[in-house]
Amino acid sequence: MSSINRRTYLTATVLDQAFLDDCHDVLENKLEMIVEIESPTGVIYASDRNKYVGGTFYEALLTFPVISRTIGEWLSPELQFSTLSLEISNADGRFNPILPGGASYGSWVGKDIEVKIGISEQAATYKTIFKGKITDVAGFKRSVKSLTLIARDDYERINVTFPRTVLSKVAYPELSDSFVGSFLPVIYGDWTINIDPDPAVIPAYPLNLGNVDTIQAPWDSINLRISENDLSYFDATNVYVRRSDVYYLVPSADITSVSAGNKSFTLVQNTTAWIINEDASTKPYNYQNGDEFFVRVRGKNIAPYSDNVVWQARDLLLTYGGVSAGDIDSNWITYRDKAAPSQSALASMKSRVWENEPKPLMQYVLSMFEQVRLEIFIDRNLKLKINSLHFESWDPAPTFQMQNWDVVKGSFNPQLDERNNFNRVQGVYDYRPNRNENSSKTPIFNNPASVTSVGKTISKQISFPNLYIPAEAAAQVQEILKIASSLSEVVVVQATWRSMLLDVGDFININVQIGSSQFSNVPAMIRDIGYDPQGLKIPMKLWSLALIPFPGYTPGYSGTTGGAFATIVQE
Repeated sequence: MSSINRRTYLTATVLDQAFLDDCHDVLENKLEMIVEIESPTGVIYASDRNKYVGGTFYEALLTFPVISRTIGEWLSPELQFSTLSLEISNADGRFNPILPGGASYGSWVGKDIEVKIGISEQAATYKTIFKGKITDVAGFKRSVKSLTLIARDDYERINVTFPRTVLSKVAYPELSDSFVGSFLPVIYGDWTINIDPDPAVIPAYPLNLGNVDTIQAPWDSINLRISENDLSYFDATNVYVRRSDVYYLVPSADITSVSAGNKSFTLVQNTTAWIINEDASTKPYNYQNGDEFFVRVRGKNIAPYSDNVVWQARDLLLTYGGVSAGDIDSNWITYRDKAAPSQSALASMKSRVWENEPKPLMQYVLSMFEQVRLEIFIDRNLKLKINSLHFESWDPAPTFQMQNWDVVKGSFNPQLDERNNFNRVQGVYDYRPNRNENSSKTPIFNNPASVTSVGKTISKQISFPNLYIPAEAAAQVQEILKIASSLSEVVVVQATWRSMLLDVGDFININVQIGSSQFSNVPAMIRDIGYDPQGLKIPMKLWSLALIPFPGYTPGYSGTTGGAFATIVQE
């Protein structure tokens, strides 16, 4: 694995896989870490040893911890943010002026920390592996000999909630007490179709009924608000009042003052145009306590991708999460436009969003992707990137091979993935705001081969609130079942620094024979990866695909029950 020149690391100016392969069996590889810490008065340049990098002196002030990144658990919509804790030596008191009580003290909260790794003193080779800010909770503390800084990675800024607009009597003095504190919903997608048997499902909130008694409203017009965001379409011919579970169509002539952005409108009452037949009597409509209003709309205009789950998620991050387009990897476009096969054709799949309760933004976005077998993670370039669980996207012949000499002795530990093993599943889908629940269920599907292998049925129900086309929801249920019923393994391992440039979501080829662990050319997906400065080991968790057939890969092992070609049966 190495070249004739066993001191390549002394002259190398590029840190790439060829360099790592070339120096693989050289004991002294000169891969080192540095950190730049923003302080109240300037930047602290530190490392675990004294050195110049690009003309800047990095002083030996600390010992680096293990830095890890992860994609999280499959079917668990949580983005894992990296946390870094650095203890900086202050035994000589040099930092006392910028500590509490010092002449130049200022807040440390929100200050930047960036950790890089590279070849010795070659500045061009250094790559950022962590970038974040000192946290506002326990982010700074000190002892008689050191100060400790705790930072969360740069994407902590998107750890926010949405929606944001709250109804109040400050903004709407005549607001009914029952609506005070309610959040105006965020709406995306088409809410004019696939809503049977309901005539309309999107609520409209009355803003001026605070003085209404329990019998009849004043004959003033009713002002109604639909959403926080602008809407691309409002159907004035399909506005309904629900009274005692009966929907009454409002004549379009009584719908006036539709706002710019279609967010609000006015309903005129007590007109001869609208007579309600109720209790064997006919009378003009006037509001009664308990009446509810429902409309048909299309959500935010992000044309031509207004129904696309990838672009809806992206727009949520851009609008509410402080994310810029430059923070998002280009592979989002690849999956936005994916047209085949049918079960993975995201370009034509339909998604819609209605959310009126404050929820963690990233959790919601991750849930949207989970429904179509995608995941988000923060990649090595510190961008938000999509990882695919579509079988056809997987790499059957990874170029990077992990062999025995790539494994730190005693660290190769395969184990059954016990979190998401099930062989019978049903999906619930199509969230309806008027019902406050998913309105539909897919058929129940099972994998007979897995049931036979395990000797029992392991059932699960999965929610798909953003999907509403029956065939699309059913297809996702079946594809998820093909993975979950495979009874796959994960491999926890510490690799040598030859694996340093690998990333979460990358595929590697495991060709390791250590004792009872016999893996012969098995594709595996990296789920977690870290950087341990002690000898620069690379701790990883790999998802072994030894028991999951997929296009281009047929396992050479018996006992496969799932995978891309599994037989899934509808009960």
